[in-house]
Amino acid sequence: MIGRLVTFSWRVFVIAAILYSGRAFAEEGAPEKEADLFEMSIEQLMEIEVASTATLTEVKPRLVPAAVTVITEEQIQASGARSLFELLDIYVPNLQWTRNHWEADNLGLRGIISDHDDKYLLLVNGRVMNERTHYGVVSEKDLVMMRDIHHIDIVRGPGSAMYGPGAVAMVINIITHNAETFQGTEITGRLGAVEEFYSGEIRHGRKFKDGDGGFFAYFGIAQYLGADKYDAPQIFALDFPAGDPWLPADGAQAGKPLTGPPLNRDGETWRNLPPLKIYAEITKGDWDVWARYTRGGQQFIPDIGILARDPYGWGDASWMQPYLQSGYGYQQATAYVGYNKEFNEKTNLELAFSYDMFDFERSMMNVAVKDAYREDEYYGKALLKCDINKKHKIALGFEVSHQELGIKSPGWPSGYMVSLGEPANARFNDYPAEIEMPRWSTNLYSILGEHQWTISDQLTSFIGGRVDRHTHTVEMFSPRASLVYTPNKKDTYKIMWARSVRANYEEEMKFQADSGGGVSDPEKLDSFELRYERQHSKNLDFAASIFVHYNLELIAWSQVGQEGSSTTLGEQEEYGCELEASYHTDKTRLIISHGYTKLHDFELAPGKNTLTTAKPYGYGDDLANWSNHITKLTARHKLDERWTLDGSLRIYWGFPGMRDYCHYRKNPTDKANRNDYPVMEPGWNRGYRGNYYLNLGLQYQPKENLTFRVDGYNLLGIFNKDLNKRNYYGSYGDFRSHAAAVGVSVTYKF
Repeated sequence: MIGRLVTFSWRVFVIAAILYSGRAFAEEGAPEKEADLFEMSIEQLMEIEVASTATLTEVKPRLVPAAVTVITEEQIQASGARSLFELLDIYVPNLQWTRNHWEADNLGLRGIISDHDDKYLLLVNGRVMNERTHYGVVSEKDLVMMRDIHHIDIVRGPGSAMYGPGAVAMVINIITHNAETFQGTEITGRLGAVEEFYSGEIRHGRKFKDGDGGFFAYFGIAQYLGADKYDAPQIFALDFPAGDPWLPADGAQAGKPLTGPPLNRDGETWRNLPPLKIYAEITKGDWDVWARYTRGGQQFIPDIGILARDPYGWGDASWMQPYLQSGYGYQQATAYVGYNKEFNEKTNLELAFSYDMFDFERSMMNVAVKDAYREDEYYGKALLKCDINKKHKIALGFEVSHQELGIKSPGWPSGYMVSLGEPANARFNDYPAEIEMPRWSTNLYSILGEHQWTISDQLTSFIGGRVDRHTHTVEMFSPRASLVYTPNKKDTYKIMWARSVRANYEEEMKFQADSGGGVSDPEKLDSFELRYERQHSKNLDFAASIFVHYNLELIAWSQVGQEGSSTTLGEQEEYGCELEASYHTDKTRLIISHGYTKLHDFELAPGKNTLTTAKPYGYGDDLANWSNHITKLTARHKLDERWTLDGSLRIYWGFPGMRDYCHYRKNPTDKANRNDYPVMEPGWNRGYRGNYYLNLGLQYQPKENLTFRVDGYNLLGIFNKDLNKRNYYGSYGDFRSHAAAVGVSVTYKF
């Protein structure tokens, strides 16, 4: 039965891709065509050319020139995940999730991670949802509601040739349901204990009577209260100085859970506003129109360790006693109109126009709203695809984006300060106090193309690229070349070279331009990857990737004293590999992966400071915010026709680079940065040990339209809370553990 479920899920994914290409259901008689697709074998489906997240031209799934992880709707539900953070951490090889004391949590891939989530792009139905002013990927990741999602494509590796600046480490493309993939009405209710949350979701889809298109709508709302300070303890690596009245004695010692007032409940929503997600889509003929609204955000713990122990000269932190809440909040509204005109079987034109509003705020210890602003983006795209003949396909297009930036955030409920008593952002210190972020606009013009050449029955090449020109940057060029070799029906070999780029934050580039610094240089990643895939049998698949050349001209935070900015730090060179295997039978499915990433070299630019690694300072040769080895295992077993058991295990094997960085901080080579107190107590090593997350789930389906689930999260924490720890980016050995928790859900389809 499990094998049939896996087969069905993969068929649904391929068929959905065909539907999104706008070519499978253009004529009447679509139900018969749909039935034919579902009757095909996986081998037959793999021969159908579909639109891919990783290419501009349509391609057979086997030939996609990238390492791609697909998370199906069935896998989303089997995981019991309470956020995209948790979901991606469970399924994506060599992806890691860290906490942050200053911003939202961070995701990274293959050792590329930063203090902001700016190294990758998050898309919904191919539309980029990143915030551009200050942080990067903010929306969607924290939301517990996910029943609108049909599947998620994760392109592991550079993707700027496809999607433009920002797609450095990966591309995450959320594909929603539409009227073709869901019909009927369904409600889902979920709640969690220990890490407390409540959510409700409803979705409805129906086809039009003439069979040409349909309507899909979704609404989700939640309340996420999180876990308390005892179930999710915060541990610091140092004793706080005596005399800080805001830290109780039992919470001020190294290695003991902090119980003082800075602690929020772990996972608690920003200002306790209920997270929301609303989505509606209409498809009709060549038209695809959708709108989406999300609201979310979380609280986090400020880094009171460095504030009390003074690495940056801030001194005694007792003045902050009344100002302890920190967090971020957002709301995003997007409207999209797409038109796909098929001139003939070989040529079609894709047109799209979209408007996006992003409203963001961030508070540090409630001193003020450090960031409060809004972005308005107007986006247009035209892409022409042509199959010249059986061997050659081309795609050529252009995009334009106009952004209005710095408008004071108007959208949050009244009763909360959005009029600032200090500059809206630290990068605007030259502007007078008590003003909103100055308003300005930028433009991004892009040309993109791809050529797919079927050289022979066994050999296919992809050559493409993209040129982007931003108001405040030099021209950004993102070329890509790949060669795919399929000597037989089982084996596939891929050679991939690419360059990805990222412009700095809009606020940084604006500040540089206003300060007379001219245009900004982009961040660049040059990568070379070898990949092997084998369908060993109908039950067993293998894959392996080796990235032997990963050179990143890194833009990240540089802090010297009390001054800091996001700037070019130098060149980060690394290498690594990923191993994957999938086994499935009628009753059982097992997926295992192991990722290894190793820093080769890091050349720090003169006058800069980095949190990325201590190697430039002579301490070790590892990344400070990365576990060199990470193993992931997911399993599903069908007990009988009604009961199903699920499980997942993630192991971060240790953080030697963090240990090296903390040793450097104890004895900094930069004497101007030396502090009076060590950043950790002698003999501290708890923060550098491995992280272990075990989830188990049990599903009961008494009827086809009724499903019950119970999930246990981070269950190893029952025995030792340190096993569930989650490290902080740029921390000095401190961590906060996830709570061992339970969740239940009920889904009923009318």
